[in-house]
Amino acid sequence: MSEEAELAQVQGIAGALSSGVLTVKALFRSQGHSVRVQNLDGYGDGTIDTNNIGYPIGIDKGNGNENIGRNNNGCVGVWDGVLAQAPSVSHNNNNQQYRSYRHTGNKICSYVYRGSGDNGNQNSGLLVIKYDSRDGSVVVCGQRSDLPSC
Repeated sequence: MSEEAELAQVQGIAGALSSGVLTVKALFRSQGHSVRVQNLDGYGDGTIDTNNIGYPIGIDKGNGNENIGRNNNGCVGVWDGVLAQAPSVSHNNNNQQYRSYRHTGNKICSYVYRGSGDNGNQNSGLLVIKYDSRDGSVVVCGQRSDLPSC
C-alpha cells in the first residue's frame, strides 16, 4: 500500500475514534452523569466506562481511579469499545494491524499502525493515533515528515 493510502486509512480510523469519543461524552452528559460511569447505557454493547468528565477509559474498568483500563490491555478496551468493526489491535505483540501503548500517567493511549511493518513505539512509530482521555482529543502523529511528532 502506498504511504498516502496508509495515511488516509489511519486518518479515517482516527476520525471514527474521535467521533465515537465525542458520542460517548454526549451520551454521558445527556444522561445527567457527573461522575465516572461503568457500562454507559446507549453506546455500543453498553460496556464502555467513562471518566468523571465523560470520556472513555475502557471496558470492565471496575471501581477505582480514572486511569485508562486496569492495566496495559486497557487501551485495547477503549479501541474495541468505542470503534464499531475496529481494526485488530494488541498491546503485547506486533502481529495485529495496530499495537496499543498506555502511557502518560495511564491517561493516554497510542495506537501504532503496523501495516507497513513498523515496529516503533508511541514515540518512534511512523503512523500513530493518539487518544488523550483527559480532554478527549484524538490526533494522528508520528515520525513521518508530513506529520507532527508524537
